[in-house]
Amino acid sequence: MAAITNHLLHDEWTGSALLELDYHVIWNDGSGRAAQIDQLRQLLSCFATRWTKIRRELDLPQAIIDSRCRTVVAAGGDGTVNAVVNALMEVDARSRPSLSIIPLGTANDFAGTLAISDEVAEAVQQMRQSEPLSIDIVQVHADGFQQYFANVAAGGNCVRVSELMTDEIKQRWGAMSYIRGAVSVLADMISYRVQVDIDGEQLELDSWAILVANGRTNAGRIEVAPWASPTDGLLDIVLIKDGTVADMAEIVTRNLTGTFGECDQVIHRQAKRLELQSSPSMRFTLDGEIVNAEPIRFCVEPAPIKMFVGRQFQSHVERAELG
Repeated sequence: MAAITNHLLHDEWTGSALLELDYHVIWNDGSGRAAQIDQLRQLLSCFATRWTKIRRELDLPQAIIDSRCRTVVAAGGDGTVNAVVNALMEVDARSRPSLSIIPLGTANDFAGTLAISDEVAEAVQQMRQSEPLSIDIVQVHADGFQQYFANVAAGGNCVRVSELMTDEIKQRWGAMSYIRGAVSVLADMISYRVQVDIDGEQLELDSWAILVANGRTNAGRIEVAPWASPTDGLLDIVLIKDGTVADMAEIVTRNLTGTFGECDQVIHRQAKRLELQSSPSMRFTLDGEIVNAEPIRFCVEPAPIKMFVGRQFQSHVERAELG
């Protein structure tokens, strides 16, 4: 069936634009494994599908509304998922489509939390053979700024690592590129004096970094919040205190092995809300995307988007529900 091209949106429509679509694929040609988009096209060729390449000038919420699809497919990495999640949160909840993730990025951290396969064909099969689950999203507030994220907000020296990441480094090093960037920052860590209010508990400390997690991993499947679940209605907040060079080495080592929560320099809390003040100003990345506004409040939004997940995550949720 011939594709209908909308030159204003750089879209392709397979099927009649007047009918409700099965899928609306939002894809990013800058993702680490974007070359596999052709495989995805072939796998979805039997379904009424709209294909939209992410571009700066695209009004993504309106594109989703116009397509009247049942499921939006985010084909890319965590940055693509972040863009689609923010777009979906602008769609009226009564008509909001479900979300499926086809991981084509460098890290694919949130897809990993949801146990979605890295293999395109298997990820499509998971989507086709399951029902979506209601998943939590996190809302971020700053002066004149509001945004959402699905996986992890990382502040402080974590931002400096992200700033070192280029497309070339990501393509060459894959998920290990984030570890390569961290090594470059270790010799010159910045200390932040932070005041936090965590559901009414107030803390003041010198910190190297703060993580606000909805998913379990960040920066290439490094487990930063092993206790986190995007279906529990809670944020997992990780405060990393500053310290000595030896403390720094222990944190990095434990971070790589997924046990840094056991380190004395790490404070962990679960809460519905975090308010933050920092000197100097602490910037954050939201699912890898750097924001220049200083976040001052994080709030969990319980279950606003239905997402397709892998069987392992489905089983985890079912066990949790049984107690």
